[in-house]
Amino acid sequence: MPLVLLTAVAWPASSTLRQQTGGSAAREDFLGGTTVASTLVPKPAYYLPVVADGKAFPVARSNYLSLIELPNNWHAPRLRLVNGKWLLVGVHQGIDITAERGTPILSMGPGVVENAGWTFYSGTRVGVRGIDGRYYFYAHLSSIQQGIVVGARVSAGTVLGLVGNTGYGLAGHRDEFPPHLHFGIEVGAQWVNPYPTLVSLYAATVGTTEQWQAALDHLASAGRRTAWRTLAGKTYMSLPAAGGE
Repeated sequence: MPLVLLTAVAWPASSTLRQQTGGSAAREDFLGGTTVASTLVPKPAYYLPVVADGKAFPVARSNYLSLIELPNNWHAPRLRLVNGKWLLVGVHQGIDITAERGTPILSMGPGVVENAGWTFYSGTRVGVRGIDGRYYFYAHLSSIQQGIVVGARVSAGTVLGLVGNTGYGLAGHRDEFPPHLHFGIEVGAQWVNPYPTLVSLYAATVGTTEQWQAALDHLASAGRRTAWRTLAGKTYMSLPAAGGE
């Protein structure tokens, strides 16, 4: 059974997100929320990364109703259509994490970008050589974050790109499957099952972000607008939320 994770918080239907270009005014507008019956309500946003034991869950969590599906599809059969016949050509060497297109993808740990760009099956992908020597693989991205190039250093929680469904074709090909992140970990010449680590990191992310949200809700209910804005700036990324399909 896949692990299906839903997160939700009330948010005003009239809110319209804009691409932020930086600056305090833009950030304040994004985090400012609205007043509904004297209660501050945040606009849709992604929580800042939660780093637990030096690692972060690789898909950002939102403060609004959104879907993350985390099935244990490690070593699921992989088929290819060859001369009109479906043939077993291998097994799945990673975990597919379903999320909305445009959701930020985060580096699980610190390291150096070793690969960035297109491959036929993986589409737009990023590979990070961790400081632990492991190779962390992120595939099917819709785009790569500016500055994520071969040789760039990243930390746990660094935004690498955005969720998409690219691949299985020439550069730019997409829509052969629903948006998701293919995540893999290679140790030496062997891919290892990342599922237990992913489940543990997501649990840590949920626990911590729920504490953050509870603190924000407490300030909102007390009408402490200035304190709420300050804490919101330490809780949410200054990125637009995914628009989904």
